[in-house]
Amino acid sequence: MYKISGVMKIFLAVVSMIVFFTTTGQVFAQELVIYSGRGERLIKPVLDEFTKKTGIKITLHSAGTVELLNKLLAEGDRTTADVYLTVDAGTLERARIAGLLQPIKSDIIEKNIPVAMRAPDNSWVGLSLRIRVIAYNPQKVKPEEVKTFDSLTDPKFKGRLGLRTGSNVYPQSHTAMMIAERGESETEKFLRAVLANAGDKIYPSDSRAVEAVAKGEVDAAIVNHYYVYGHLRKKPDDKKTLAFVVPPRTAYNVSGAGILKTSKNKEAAQKLIEFMASDEGQGMFSEENREYPVNPRLAPHADMMPRQRFTLSDVTLSQMGRYVVPAIDLIDKVGYR
Repeated sequence: MYKISGVMKIFLAVVSMIVFFTTTGQVFAQELVIYSGRGERLIKPVLDEFTKKTGIKITLHSAGTVELLNKLLAEGDRTTADVYLTVDAGTLERARIAGLLQPIKSDIIEKNIPVAMRAPDNSWVGLSLRIRVIAYNPQKVKPEEVKTFDSLTDPKFKGRLGLRTGSNVYPQSHTAMMIAERGESETEKFLRAVLANAGDKIYPSDSRAVEAVAKGEVDAAIVNHYYVYGHLRKKPDDKKTLAFVVPPRTAYNVSGAGILKTSKNKEAAQKLIEFMASDEGQGMFSEENREYPVNPRLAPHADMMPRQRFTLSDVTLSQMGRYVVPAIDLIDKVGYR
């Protein structure tokens, strides 16, 4: 009868242990590579908490959302990325259309994330809600004067309006949603009118546009809501010169994430996205950055306007995503730099 050597016994024992721990779901020394378009200070606390709970390590590569999409397209099958994390659903939809993302089957995602805020096949998932608002100076503008985005096309706002540069994904996605709602022709009229009113008051960031309102450089600006909250957290005395209104059926967007088809760690990647879609993960986004939970059953931070006080556009984010490229072309056509 064949006898197993001592060395072979040790080898088989090690193999058995590996098989046991793998099949029982225990994971050792796993690591996820994330390409993130979000500011590191905003996302890192959430990722650190995930690592603390699971032991799964994170390697974070931060850059611009569109820059990272182009990097993924260039890298193709050679990419080391497992998860693509963005500030914008439109870019995620472009990644899906390009065939970069893996559909996700998850009861947690199906339960927590509304259909309008994820891809039809769950190849990308919205994680935190951002709404477009009109920041204004209450000493110079009455709230009834800025009820809608179209209010800002009135010639009386000439030289009084601030916009963020059209090269950014926020105005691009807002424009894409507007095209989905009203068509290219009407959207072009809107863009030309607000550009005429803004003149040279085009700012490199939403935070700079909000600051311009607070300082009296402009009387109103179109921004994402949490930039107003962020400014007032740092400078509460500016409540005298800074407020915002939410237009009816306002444009909206989400930060979100998708798993790369080429990922070798899809199970761990799904765990991460499920954590960010959980009540705890959603709560951290609201606490850290005053974004709204995507899950409508969860209350936002106590400092924030309740969800019941505003409505969102009927356009789904996957619909919006299909108009991002036409929106970029239109922005270029009207000279919105």
